[in-house]
Amino acid sequence: QLPSEIGQLSELTFLDLGSTNLTAQFPSEIGQLTKLQHLDLEQTHFTGQLPSEIGQLAALAFLDLGPTDFTAQLPSEIGQLT
Repeated sequence: QLPSEIGQLSELTFLDLGSTNLTAQFPSEIGQLTKLQHLDLEQTHFTGQLPSEIGQLAALAFLDLGPTDFTAQLPSEIGQLT
């Protein structure tokens, strides 16, 4: 499980969780990583849906979501990413 404290890593720019055995819900605190530029979640086992806070990642330039175990549609807030 990815701890909610991940949101305290305010200077983090690169997060590669691809091909890990992390499970459970993806923490909403991900939205606090405003400097994050690269997020790789390919082949992860997170359940539920990607939190809407993903739309707060204004610096995000790379997002890899496939394939994953997320079970819901992508949140509409993902459209806020440019």
